Amino acid sequence: MDMQIQALRTQMVEKKQASDTLYYTVREAIATGLLPMGTRLREEDLAEAFDVSRTPVREAMKKLEIERLVETSSTSGSIVRLLTVDECLDTLEVLLRASACSMLLGRIPRALLMVLEQNTRRGTKLTDAAQQYENNIEFHELLVRATGNSVLAKLSEQLSFTERMINNTVLPVRYAADYAEHHRMLMKAIVDNDQEAVQRELEHSRQKVEEYMRRIVGAFLDAGGE
Repeated sequence: MDMQIQALRTQMVEKKQASDTLYYTVREAIATGLLPMGTRLREEDLAEAFDVSRTPVREAMKKLEIERLVETSSTSGSIVRLLTVDECLDTLEVLLRASACSMLLGRIPRALLMVLEQNTRRGTKLTDAAQQYENNIEFHELLVRATGNSVLAKLSEQLSFTERMINNTVLPVRYAADYAEHHRMLMKAIVDNDQEAVQRELEHSRQKVEEYMRRIVGAFLDAGGE
């Protein structure tokens, strides 16, 4: 009996690992645009690519469907769900990063300062838009994590994922040459507990986001989207 239970346990662990590996890989491929919106995800193709049975594939698809990254129907199977223009705008409109800045005013950890300085120094040298995007995301994620607020971190993680999808599959962000310098000014304002300076930098960021949102609307209109 013990041998049978052990064998079953091994089987279940392997099944779980296969399902999780497939889930995280497909999820990342959706975020980066390797699997563009509207792509059909055939069970047999995924099972063959990951060398697994169809059961882990179905489990992974179910998770992705719960997260509204995939749509499944009896006729067309699973496809990468299309983001609507409203979803894009709603995601960008929620400025959780402003909350992080307010929570860190005057009490930013010294160790974090060193990491943020490295981030901004690296950002001033970047010219590739994709690298600038990742640098910008890293800067703000560091601020969010530094707050120690688990709810804020979770919400930020969810929004950042959709934001990556928007940048990689809808419309890339364009960065001004001095974007990293604005990060440095924001960092200094937080350290100095200068609320007015923080608000100025956040207002600058808000204007950039609104400009990006207008470009997204234009992109959907040009594509005939809704």
